[in-house]
Amino acid sequence: MKLRKILAGAAALAVTAAAFTTMASAEMIEIPDVKGANGLNIFDSTASSWMPIGYSNGERDATSKDVIDYGVDWSQAATIEVIFVVDDQDSNYSRDDWDGGFGGAIVLSSQADGNVTHNWNAKDFWGVVDEDLELDTIDSSKAIQLEKVGDYTYKAVCPIDDDNSVVDNAQLVQICIQDWSGVTWWAMRVDSMTVKDASGNALIAWDANGQCSLSPVGAAAPAEQAAPAEEASTPAEAAPAEETPAPTTGDVAAATDSSKGSPDTGVADVAAVAGLAVVAAGALIVAKKSK
Repeated sequence: MKLRKILAGAAALAVTAAAFTTMASAEMIEIPDVKGANGLNIFDSTASSWMPIGYSNGERDATSKDVIDYGVDWSQAATIEVIFVVDDQDSNYSRDDWDGGFGGAIVLSSQADGNVTHNWNAKDFWGVVDEDLELDTIDSSKAIQLEKVGDYTYKAVCPIDDDNSVVDNAQLVQICIQDWSGVTWWAMRVDSMTVKDASGNALIAWDANGQCSLSPVGAAAPAEQAAPAEEASTPAEAAPAEETPAPTTGDVAAATDSSKGSPDTGVADVAAVAGLAVVAAGALIVAKKSK
């Protein structure tokens, strides 16, 4: 067994103390942010998080997150399905180094005035079982268990329950994948995220580029109203009013931004929540694979 696999197995069993001050940075493949019609985020990506905005009425984080409504009936949401792939596209990483030491959480955050329970409720996962690669790093005590669905490809299914359901008066709904594994010699790519109802029907989905499969409702900036035509002496002399074009999907999500910073979750204590669930990541302090 590779030394790195042994280290990953040992790390998964260790308990990381909150006092750890030095940790290897987590790595997920970072993709360009997606902007709404007003130039604000409707999708955010970093090396440790992958987060689409499912709904925003503009009352929370109004300077950084666009107003957007996909018309989803969130009361029907039962699961969040995420497909992870060990990346083979970035030359800085190698699948040969994949050791199964991947962990983190899926968060359905429903933010509303006076509601704390649904604000940033994380359901965590750790490790995989991959018999073909002789990997068994899974922690069966976690709320989410990764399932192998293809070569170097794994599915996570996050249940939606009373803790992380979307409240009726939500002002902001975000779905965030967080990588807490602290590993740097390979990287994970999010291939897709799909919210499904209890019957397994897709309510909304995002692809590997953070693009949503539904046309947003109310996300596009209001089109300028055409100035009324000046009155003429006869109808024949009146200039026709210019027709206002209807917003299209391209008005909403076409713009992307490659500039990055810390993801703005709208929750001040996200780091504290993540720190409670990092299992052994601090014990796995390694140098990033040389280019």
